[in-house]
Amino acid sequence: MATEKWYTNCYRRNLVDMHIEDWDETFLSKFDPEAYVANLKRAHIQAPMIYLQSHVGHCYWPTETGHMHSAFRGREDMMKRLVDLCHSEGMHVVGYYSLIYNTVEEDSHPEWRIVSRDDGTSSRQRGGRYGLCCPSNPEYVSFVKAQIAEMADYFDPDGMFYDMTFWPSVCQCEHCKARYLRESGRTELPGGMLPAVDWNDPAWLEFQAMRVRWMGEFAQTVTEETRRLIPGVTVEHNYANAVAGGILLCNTELVNEQCDYTGGDLYGDLYNHSFTAKYYYNITKNQPFEYMTVRCDRSLPVHTNSKTEEHLAVEVMLTAAHHGASFIIDAIDPVGTLDPRVYDRIGRVFQRQMPYEPYFRGEMVRELGVYYSNLGRYNTREQRFDNKTCSVALTRTLIEENFAVGIVADTLTGQMDRYRMVFAPHLAATNDRIRADLLTYVQNGGVLYLSGAEDPALLKLLLGAELVRYTEENAVYMAPTAVGQRYFGQFTPEYPFPTEISLPVLDVRDVTVLATMTLPYTKPTERRFASIHSNPPGIPTDIPVLIEKRIGQGTVIWSAAPIENDGRRAQKGIIRALIEGHIDTDLLTVRASAPRQVELVTFRGEGELLISAVDLLCTDELLPVPGFTVAVRGEMPRQITRLGGRDGADTAIPFTYKDGRAVFDVENLVMFAMYRIEW
Repeated sequence: MATEKWYTNCYRRNLVDMHIEDWDETFLSKFDPEAYVANLKRAHIQAPMIYLQSHVGHCYWPTETGHMHSAFRGREDMMKRLVDLCHSEGMHVVGYYSLIYNTVEEDSHPEWRIVSRDDGTSSRQRGGRYGLCCPSNPEYVSFVKAQIAEMADYFDPDGMFYDMTFWPSVCQCEHCKARYLRESGRTELPGGMLPAVDWNDPAWLEFQAMRVRWMGEFAQTVTEETRRLIPGVTVEHNYANAVAGGILLCNTELVNEQCDYTGGDLYGDLYNHSFTAKYYYNITKNQPFEYMTVRCDRSLPVHTNSKTEEHLAVEVMLTAAHHGASFIIDAIDPVGTLDPRVYDRIGRVFQRQMPYEPYFRGEMVRELGVYYSNLGRYNTREQRFDNKTCSVALTRTLIEENFAVGIVADTLTGQMDRYRMVFAPHLAATNDRIRADLLTYVQNGGVLYLSGAEDPALLKLLLGAELVRYTEENAVYMAPTAVGQRYFGQFTPEYPFPTEISLPVLDVRDVTVLATMTLPYTKPTERRFASIHSNPPGIPTDIPVLIEKRIGQGTVIWSAAPIENDGRRAQKGIIRALIEGHIDTDLLTVRASAPRQVELVTFRGEGELLISAVDLLCTDELLPVPGFTVAVRGEMPRQITRLGGRDGADTAIPFTYKDGRAVFDVENLVMFAMYRIEW
């Protein structure tokens, strides 16, 4: 029987990928449960995820519904032996099962295929390695249920992890078509096919909403069946593509609703890592969230090239700064062996984290919010930015400017009162509930920044504005007004801020205009030009491009351009100026002079603050960061301690106290440090 909430204090996790074929008799022939567990122990793993099946579709138990990997014939209990050995060592075991991706079953059941709209074939038919089975096909769903029942009878997992709970493509199979007709009330398909991807087409938007719901319902079916058959087990669906993938995959918060905790495998840089950790922290039902990273350098296809110990360590410590569980992915050799050197390295990495684990407590301090709309990852004008790109870039800016930032999710807009200011960049795909939540937030005293015009209904509600058109020009400038000049730094009406994109034009009244539009001398359709290398500003207008409006006790700021999507320092300076001009930064909990490469993550507990500092440019070379000061708002502390220094001992830190803030110095920061402020 699974142990309830086994994950609560479990921060060191592991997976060994076993997507291995069986056409060669040597494949998995050397698989050894005892050697496997010995490697887990040397890596200090608390919770291994064990493959019960794979993308290939081979099962690692004596199945009657599917196909067992040939290496297990005659030694059918090998994987059960591994699970039992892990339990005997005090480890919690999570079983792995691949949904939708199942090559063996597509080959055996071609009627289960996900079919492309391009030529009516599947990815596998076009030469791909991955077989893809459609979750709209009731026979495939019945097969999954039967497989879950077999696993429940054979194994005793503490949790189950379901991979690939998303649409790999827009399926055109007969089951998807029939389901669309049945639920839409239509009698025929437009053009004989399901609607094409077009974010301006109501038929496509309707179908996309169905696809999102269908994937959520599939996840719900799998979760409910698992819980019914294995009482007390935890369930997790891979939630990586909620960040890493596009909206067409439909890995949305409906899938996350079926998870006991949130996690997924991500492969971006440390700033993307930090963004995802914040999103997962906010949206998980239970802490800790789980951040999966691969031990291979860059990605799993480079199987024999490992990250340096330092590179892997900073990824783990960044997750630790957010009080999350680190999950390191390895891949088994085709013959079934593991490289012990990898597990020695993982062990040394986790030894860095272990002294801090008792302090993974409290609630994250989040004072500025970035609204990341999982459903709004698109741009109707096919420009190369959307809510996702803007949210990730903006989060990096706020980290670099030493602000405590949290991520607002579609399901959490009713909880925005914790934030002094919320950014909703290039927001799309909202609904009546979300719009009402945003309005309430502002009316109650919040500061809300919006950019773009993807949601005309929201602009109408908050600003009384109407979208008129978009400019023909794609080199449009923002010229500050007298009242807006304080936000624009070096930019003036004569030398305005460049946006380099087409901008929306609003019909809006009764607002404070902070900047107006200046157009270039010529339109893109003209052959003539002012300057051969550029389109310099030449035609001032009174069209507003940055405005603010008081609503109730709060303020709405609207920018025609996604200033937040650009990583140049001038753009970041405008964002900082908007913050400092609309909230009292003296009221923020933590202020610091840290270099831009350092992120401070703060947790508030009973009588304490825990502040972690992480060098986000640290990868392979451990270089000290120049010293900086941290000022903490509150009563005079009883003491400030640097936890677990180089020698593992806690060290009391001198501090001063003035004007309601305790100030201390951070010195000799190499990769990571954690400080405890006690009252």
